[in-house]
Amino acid sequence: MSPIDVTEATRDWQDGAKGKVSKLVRKYIANPNKLAAATSDAAQKAYVAGVTDPVSQRLRLQRLRELSEADLNKAMEDAAPVTYPAGIDKSIMKYGRRVAPFMAEIDRIRPTLKPRTRDAAANVTARVTPIAVGLANKKKALVGGA
Repeated sequence: MSPIDVTEATRDWQDGAKGKVSKLVRKYIANPNKLAAATSDAAQKAYVAGVTDPVSQRLRLQRLRELSEADLNKAMEDAAPVTYPAGIDKSIMKYGRRVAPFMAEIDRIRPTLKPRTRDAAANVTARVTPIAVGLANKKKALVGGA
């Protein structure tokens, strides 16, 4: 028996995976329980177990150590010009929904801020801190942590 040709196997995997995109999308859309499954206690426990598993952590580090800065730069140069703008276009409405409560919180706080002074430290205390605390509290309120 001849050894497995890794290049050929890789090409076969790539061709097969690309050929199944429509099936993947169809099956994904047909599943009405994606969010319920992803937000379940079991899913959260599995996630925590996966990211805290020492074997998974070592494997992550090993895979990262196999890369070079040039590898990362090449991947970014190849993918980002196409995928990043497309992702931004697809997520514009979600971005707006997610930042709106924080922008409203800033708008609520701004009229209460003390006037600017020439003292940088006093400005941070009187103007930056209230906004930072307000935004942190808004985040806690939105995720149920307050």
